[in-house]
Amino acid sequence: PAATAGDEVTGEPTCTYTYEPAGEIFLDELVGIDDYNEFWNTSYTDCEKKKDHGELPHSHVCRHNKEYDPKTDKGVGTDFWNGKLDKEKCSERLDKARALFKKKFPDLPEHLDEPACEFDMYYQGEFDWKINHTGAVKSSWWDDRM
Repeated sequence: PAATAGDEVTGEPTCTYTYEPAGEIFLDELVGIDDYNEFWNTSYTDCEKKKDHGELPHSHVCRHNKEYDPKTDKGVGTDFWNGKLDKEKCSERLDKARALFKKKFPDLPEHLDEPACEFDMYYQGEFDWKINHTGAVKSSWWDDRM
């Protein structure tokens, strides 16, 4: 949960960071899908029609496009998600996303430094501590916790 740009972060469970919009890229563009409706809904039937009209050989195998199939660890009609858990391929996908963002928003940085992670462990008995620690801002979030 975040505060909006310019607002102060209070540290409450529902207000732990701030952000401001910088721009967006779309997955379809990143993956290389020009028309998702065609990719997902009509590509198979269009392929079959081309076979029927002799535009493709009858031996051609038409397949229903999928961005990713967990059984094969590959996409059909796109290869962006192939090797979904492969570290090198994940890095390549991040590089592609950064490059696309830079292309669309050349005046903004392509990469931001990672914020410091303040989480390094659980403290003994942490989940038994009193709900409202000394000096903390009271939050309704605690009323709904398990």
